[in-house]
Amino acid sequence: MNQQKNTTSGDRTQYAAYATYAMGGVTVGYQETRDNMQNTGGGAASYYDNEAFGISFSVNDNLSVSYGSHTSTKHVNKSSSVELEAESVQIAYSMGGASIRLAETSADNVNYTSATVNDRDGTTLSLSLAF
Repeated sequence: MNQQKNTTSGDRTQYAAYATYAMGGVTVGYQETRDNMQNTGGGAASYYDNEAFGISFSVNDNLSVSYGSHTSTKHVNKSSSVELEAESVQIAYSMGGASIRLAETSADNVNYTSATVNDRDGTTLSLSLAF
């Protein structure tokens, strides 16, 4: 019989707090979360701290631009912490039943690995038509 040692010290807990504020065409949001994994084994993730914020601006009824940023820190038992960072800039234009959207996104330390090979950049272009 193969038995595995329990490497947790209790129940997993998660916390979240956020706030948004809108004035005119500007909306700002901020969020903090924490995920307590309760792992006690060496090299295991003990908890994650996350922080995100975003801002959007409606230029007019048809055009909007926005920016968002997210930072997540993985705290590892008996090792150093690793920080994942991502940010994105978006623009959207709508007219009648048609919308076109563009997002330019970059992420550093994807999978919480600090080698530059784990950095990612991407561009997303979407078009939607409603009939």
